[in-house]
Amino acid sequence: MSGKHLVLVGGGHAHLTLLAGLRAFTEKGHRVTLVSPSPYHYYSGMGPGMLSGIYEPEEIRFPVAKMAIEGGGLFLEDRVRRIDPLRKVLQLEGHGEIAYDAVSFNTGSDVPPITGGDGTERVLPVKPIVNLYRARQWLMGAARGAKLRLFVLGGGAAGVEVAGNLHALLRRIGASAAIGLIAGREVLRGHPARVRRLALESLKRRGIEIREGTRVEAVRGEWLILSDGEKMRFDLAFSALGVRPSEIFADSGLPTGPDGGLLIDEYLKSVAYPEIFGGGDCISLAGRPLAKVGVYAVRENPVLYANLKAVLNGEALVPFRPGGGYLLILNMGDGKGILWRNGLVWSGRTAFLIKDCIDRRFMRRFRPSGG
Repeated sequence: MSGKHLVLVGGGHAHLTLLAGLRAFTEKGHRVTLVSPSPYHYYSGMGPGMLSGIYEPEEIRFPVAKMAIEGGGLFLEDRVRRIDPLRKVLQLEGHGEIAYDAVSFNTGSDVPPITGGDGTERVLPVKPIVNLYRARQWLMGAARGAKLRLFVLGGGAAGVEVAGNLHALLRRIGASAAIGLIAGREVLRGHPARVRRLALESLKRRGIEIREGTRVEAVRGEWLILSDGEKMRFDLAFSALGVRPSEIFADSGLPTGPDGGLLIDEYLKSVAYPEIFGGGDCISLAGRPLAKVGVYAVRENPVLYANLKAVLNGEALVPFRPGGGYLLILNMGDGKGILWRNGLVWSGRTAFLIKDCIDRRFMRRFRPSGG
């Protein structure tokens, strides 16, 4: 059987088993190409900790370009602009067209931009995760000797973690700034009441101003315009206003879910095109929407690995089982965490240490030595 061409679009969480085991493909005579906008993939679960200085960038990133090349594949630093599923071709921004026999998307998600007005260059999306390191570097210079006004936009888990770790960074470098969290309807909406209470207490104890029941509608120069009509002057804002998949699937005419993610079946393949697969935040599982949390991408790893080998080698596919509940831990930035699973809610130093241990173990599992 002649070798085929597998293209991996994005080096995210759901592709890590593939990248770590690429020799299983290339030694069978298949060609593998990784297309990604960066030679590194940053682990989002450790991003807020990178903002505060708990971690350095090299501790929380996977060298996906190196992993692809060492596995016998090719790396293209590029983005997919459009998918032509009938011709089995991807149109790239910088490298023209690339044909595939099978393709898998793990392109993650983006933070929706704030529209309206100027000054949006002062609003930094929390994705890509490397933005948090860029903000840290800027603040280490700009915050000393200045009284900055900093805001986090969005009251979800990401917004809460960024607010707490932003405070920790300023305390570490000996800087003073006013920090506000503009939460939308409420902080941690949809989370257990005790988790919400513990998070609010943690942030308020450190002087972080919480605004619920309002959201940012526009940016005008150095002013945030809120939905209740109030104006807030700011120097830098972090946008954590939820996430959405890339628009390339809908723009390319592929079936998508309600959120615009690639609509896939139980085998993690497109419901319309059996050679197109996907995992992580960029997909929508038919019949069972999944929360945009990294645990599902991790659980999809072995299924994508098995099914992409199977589709290239003419073998049977295996189904993806999302599984039941999962453990979530917030890194509050002060050396403490808030842990919950099912009915258990627990906070303190030990909760953070559990998260730190899990995250570091995940990094060691996939990152190559010397990476």
